[in-house]
Amino acid sequence: MLKRLVHSLKSLVASFYWLVVIGRWGIDSVFDAVYEGQSRSETFRKIFRDAFGAEYPEEVDTTGFLTVTDLHNAAKYLGVGPGQTFVDLACGRGGASLWVARETGANVVGIDISKVAIKDAKGRIGSFGLDGRADFRVADIAATGIPAGTFDGALSNDALFMVPDKQGAFREAAHILKPGARFAFTTWELDESMRIKDYHPILEQSGFEVELYEACPGWEVRQRAVHEQILANKEKLIQEMGKDAAGVWIMFSQVELPKLPLMRRIFVVARKK
Repeated sequence: MLKRLVHSLKSLVASFYWLVVIGRWGIDSVFDAVYEGQSRSETFRKIFRDAFGAEYPEEVDTTGFLTVTDLHNAAKYLGVGPGQTFVDLACGRGGASLWVARETGANVVGIDISKVAIKDAKGRIGSFGLDGRADFRVADIAATGIPAGTFDGALSNDALFMVPDKQGAFREAAHILKPGARFAFTTWELDESMRIKDYHPILEQSGFEVELYEACPGWEVRQRAVHEQILANKEKLIQEMGKDAAGVWIMFSQVELPKLPLMRRIFVVARKK
């Protein structure tokens, strides 16, 4: 009980500072800084390579905790193929959705609030051999402006945890999917007040039927190693990424390390009813 209380207090304090950062910059500016800095830092990539080993998706150059297994699961469970189109919600720099589109033969539309991420994603289309089959747009995933029933599937990697309007994001996902289409995503449960401890209710309320819901193997070991090495290499990251970009990851690591015992990274597949 005491150990849990200590974790909760540390988590509360760290969350307060993270919210101050978000409030000062705006969430789109925060991620613009991250994406701008990531491409400049080999130390950042090495931290992930060392922590992930064979699970590091080198070609994707991910910003989050995506693994090779996650990519194969997404391609397997989305159920899309040639002539169909899926959407990547909070696509970041587009590596994951481009990989899945190439693997499945489907087309992809990626959506993200960061102009920097979308610009980078557009620039990577050719390197995946997907000219004419991929499109990336700046938009809020809780209010995309896309007509109902547009997509044959939806993907999201390590992003829904940070979306302020989670209910809106899941409703929008259901809105833009065709009936029977699947939504495959990774995110985190968090056993803490005002956080989502179980995504079953919000998915069901949004018009989805859960088909697969499981913990991602080895997630905590990898995540802890990344956060510890980011904090151990603060000065080098600031030098390579710039103060703003490195500061986001340093703050993120300080926030999440005390939370890890209360968290669980999950892979979910849900079908629109």
